[in-house]
Amino acid sequence: METSGETRHVPPRPAPVTAGAALLLGSAAILVLTWAFGFDDVESNGARVFFVVVWAFLGYSAYTGAGWVRGATVVIFGMAILGFVNAPSFVPAVRALPLGDVAAKALALSSLAALWSPPANAWFRAVKSVRLADGG
Repeated sequence: METSGETRHVPPRPAPVTAGAALLLGSAAILVLTWAFGFDDVESNGARVFFVVVWAFLGYSAYTGAGWVRGATVVIFGMAILGFVNAPSFVPAVRALPLGDVAAKALALSSLAALWSPPANAWFRAVKSVRLADGG
């Protein structure tokens, strides 16, 4: 097959993407550490494992150029907010949150600032265009 001789390369990963991915991975690490060392009284081990996997996967995916991670993180926060809205009382619902969950969500929320920054937006667009040009 003949090509035009043009090769497309992904530009270097900007620092905000690396930082955002690290913050998401840090969320997973905090959940594991607070669970393993007994800081959190975890009611559902399955839910804890699920969110460890979710945050780790989102961090890895952001690092490799998946721009959809930003939307997925926003959706997770939207679902958390709906959980508070549906709670019988807001203050007891907030007080019932384990320390690890609060810290993990704070890191994940701060990752959004990095992942939606102008350099990150440009990089995610560039990665998407290169992947589309390469056929997938």
